Amino acid sequence: PHPCEIDILEKLPTPYGLVRSGVAPDHPDVKNVENEFAAILDSPPISTNNSPIQFYGNIKVGSSITLPELLELYDAVVLTYGCDSDRRLGIPGEELEGVHSAREFVSWYNGHPEYVHFTEIFQRYLKSATNGGGKQTRVVIV
Repeated sequence: PHPCEIDILEKLPTPYGLVRSGVAPDHPDVKNVENEFAAILDSPPISTNNSPIQFYGNIKVGSSITLPELLELYDAVVLTYGCDSDRRLGIPGEELEGVHSAREFVSWYNGHPEYVHFTEIFQRYLKSATNGGGKQTRVVIV
């Protein structure tokens, strides 16, 4: 037994949450914290029952387990989370087809499983760019 045991519950099947799926690849200084997390989770091996830190994926607080249930099971509960939706800017046309948020794009680019469907959308843009029949596909990131 350890003096402190920590269970990490994650909505996704993989660890590191937003660091893995919500940080753009052009921010290596931020993404490098993933290495520090891995060192903590891998030593001692997280797969053993002897580790003071255990990871449990595919757990969604609110549906897989409720906050009151967590409070009954644990001495302390720390909620850490990012945004699940975009904040609208109030710019005319932002709701039009072909307008996507940075959160959606970065989540797709990083392989977030809830954004796999964007592959088809973004491939359509790329196909248009290469087979446009004289049309030019233009992308802007604001």
